[in-house]
Amino acid sequence: MNHTLLRCCAALLLIGLGLFWHKPAEAAVSCSGSGMSVSDINFGSVNPLSGAVDVTGTLSGYTCTNTGNASSNGNSPQTFELCFDLLGQNSSPRSMNDSNGDVLQFELYTDSAHSIVWGNQSYGTPLTTAPFTLPSDSLPHTGPPLTIYGRVFGGQTSAQPGNYSDFFSAGQITFTFTNTNGSATPSSCQNAGTLVTTSASFTAKASVTALCSVNAVTLDFGTPGLLTSAVPSTSSIGVQCASGVAYNVGLDGGLHSGNSINARKMVLGANSVAYQLYRDSGRTAVWGNTVNTNTVSGTGTGSIQNLTVYGQVPAQTTPPAGTYTDTVVVSVTY
Repeated sequence: MNHTLLRCCAALLLIGLGLFWHKPAEAAVSCSGSGMSVSDINFGSVNPLSGAVDVTGTLSGYTCTNTGNASSNGNSPQTFELCFDLLGQNSSPRSMNDSNGDVLQFELYTDSAHSIVWGNQSYGTPLTTAPFTLPSDSLPHTGPPLTIYGRVFGGQTSAQPGNYSDFFSAGQITFTFTNTNGSATPSSCQNAGTLVTTSASFTAKASVTALCSVNAVTLDFGTPGLLTSAVPSTSSIGVQCASGVAYNVGLDGGLHSGNSINARKMVLGANSVAYQLYRDSGRTAVWGNTVNTNTVSGTGTGSIQNLTVYGQVPAQTTPPAGTYTDTVVVSVTY
């Protein structure tokens, strides 16, 4: 009797060990980027002398399926994370180029504050989504669209006018997915998860416009008293054009000349004082507004370029005392 009981207990012990060694089926997720698309990041017309230009794009169409942990009660909901990479340039800022190889700097970010560069697993920080939970239906589910935040930086005074682009081809947009089995999202996307290469592509593009800005300082002839001799004075015009932009600066005839640059005059009521504006210190070349004839030309450097206006009131009959004025329009042709 005692031997029989020992054999029975040993058999029960082996059965217990067999249950302890049993390993349940692991949960699994399968993701696909075959239907994924990314909209172009189109900055439109960009003034290289102005501030930053911000636009957004959208990444969408990726799908994931709950494929594992099947049981008599069906699959269990699965929680996982996605990490999206933008391959290509491994430096910041990124750059677009025109047909001549000129550079326009820009960057792509994961956040609206433009503080986290959207990079890849070997550079920067790729986008990490919030944990994505798939229901237990073994069907593909489309993930939420993601926003790409783009910025062209301001103050790029060396950018030449033209059309710029940077093409992200098929294979340069990838993502990884990491099953977390319901636990918290891993702290990093670096070198983690199953890699999915997509066929999505997009272009970052911008058109640099040849814009110029201009400002002028008042030309003041002072209080000369009697106009028995010529009264000279000078002023300046500041021109800022994008680097390499050819420009011409013209001056019209003023408010009271009848559109004639040779009849400029300052006025006080019914009285007037004749004056003239010149391009040279010798005051022989009248400054007008006929391009390439009597204008002043230059080429933009991206910085402000100061041009001197040489004014002169010729000797003439002195009108009644008072303050005489005129307004001259400065035009920049480029």
